[in-house]
Amino acid sequence: MKALVFKDVGKLVLEDRPVPHVQEPDDVVVRVSRVGICGTDVKILEGKHHFKPDTVLGHEFCGEVVEVGTHVHHLKLGDRVSVDNNIRCGFCTFCRMGLSSQCVEIKQNAIGVMRDGGYAEYCLVPEKQCYVLPAEIDDVLGSQVETLATVVNGMNHLQMMPYDYVLILGFGPIGYLFAQFAKNIAAKVAVTEIDAFRIGVARQCGLTVWNPNEVNIEEEVAAFTYGRKADIVVEATGNALEQALTCVTPGGKVLPFGMDSSITASIVPNEVTRWATKIIGLYLGQNTMVPSIRIFQEKRLDMKPFFTRVIPLEQGLEAFSSLGLNPKTLQHGPKTRHRPVPGTLETDHRRVAGRGRGGLRLAHLLRQLLAAHPQRSVGDRPADAALASP
Repeated sequence: MKALVFKDVGKLVLEDRPVPHVQEPDDVVVRVSRVGICGTDVKILEGKHHFKPDTVLGHEFCGEVVEVGTHVHHLKLGDRVSVDNNIRCGFCTFCRMGLSSQCVEIKQNAIGVMRDGGYAEYCLVPEKQCYVLPAEIDDVLGSQVETLATVVNGMNHLQMMPYDYVLILGFGPIGYLFAQFAKNIAAKVAVTEIDAFRIGVARQCGLTVWNPNEVNIEEEVAAFTYGRKADIVVEATGNALEQALTCVTPGGKVLPFGMDSSITASIVPNEVTRWATKIIGLYLGQNTMVPSIRIFQEKRLDMKPFFTRVIPLEQGLEAFSSLGLNPKTLQHGPKTRHRPVPGTLETDHRRVAGRGRGGLRLAHLLRQLLAAHPQRSVGDRPADAALASP
């Protein structure tokens, strides 16, 4: 099968790899339909996020179950599933006290970060990480359930009210999703962004947007809120916590949601105490995959401007340049829109790679093998797996 493999910092390579088969009784093999390119993948390529060399990246994906282990009881062959890539052990004190996002094993087990993920035609996944998708959610949207689940966790902690003034720093995919929730709930919402392409998307969504390189954000938000400043500030860039603290009203909430391990910040603890600022720390999703599926199923968010384009897996490396990172030099530049391509999705925000021609060729080969060996029993496969005809 074709796979985009992260070899080391700055090196992402398209390789031929063996198709995975179940290793444990509760494993399933997912034929990947769509996989999103996340900002975390960009940071891994830059070396700004923990990583494991020689790993297939891609942690936002969905697909079809084509092989199951003997102890798989809740999924069946042919199910369309979205994958929660963060595998929790279920036994550490964090897991057993309802804080599984802090599981002691999660850093070592993340699919698409520390073990092979969705930048491939097939992926090996524990059954418990799979969530069946309803027919109302197509494959493109299904790839983003895990992304939305992290934001839903943030919303659960923020407890946004209809009278809140909300400011979102950064209008990448995460900022976009928070802004969609705020438009549905809050009294007023504004966003900041420095990239011209994303500023255009924010305006397309009907949002007030400011470029911090051109205006004083603290002054703008004060005027926007009649001198009050924001009740809620979501910091969705990973590098603007200090800015967030200047824009929040006394007693307000700041959610540092963006992640960048290379960034440090200086704050005055007395200011946090004096103005009763609530800084909320959280990580990943927390029992929020099912709620996210429900939100997508009921079309509660405007997702049309969210996606850029569906591309073949073979073009995945090129997509990083459109996300503002030159893979060869690791230098950042402006984000761009792809030209329309017949038969692909062309809208606006996040790039989603699909199965390329290699996947079709592989499916044809598997059909040939099954036809040539009809007497082969399921017990011949590891862990008594059953293989669905592609």
